[in-house]
Amino acid sequence: MEGRSPQERFPLIGTVRNPALFFDGRDLLLCYAVAPAAGGGAVILEFGDVFSFEKNANTAERPDASVHPLRPWHFTEVTGSEATERWKPLPVRLWTISFNDMAVEVVFATVRKVHETRETSKPHRALLDFLRRHD
Repeated sequence: MEGRSPQERFPLIGTVRNPALFFDGRDLLLCYAVAPAAGGGAVILEFGDVFSFEKNANTAERPDASVHPLRPWHFTEVTGSEATERWKPLPVRLWTISFNDMAVEVVFATVRKVHETRETSKPHRALLDFLRRHD
């Protein structure tokens, strides 16, 4: 099993707040605080055709506690994992995403940025505002 930076580039993850998540049974929205060095604000990513996801209690200071490769406050694409073996004929990917007190593992087909704001907002508020506007 190997972990590396994904080819996609998203704003740097802030090191204070944890993300907000919304799953509708097919797609997962993940909203996280952008690091001040990258301009601050919040970003919402949409993971499409999600096969599975987990939110695990984990700390960025102890990435070795994860089953999959994990780098503090980064996106890591994992290859060679049993988590994707089940869907091998399909174009699935596994990412681990590390935050301050949790890690998210998601097996998915697509990912894209659907919203970005420089307004200072807690991730859960930014996600709720986004959902209200796109209902």
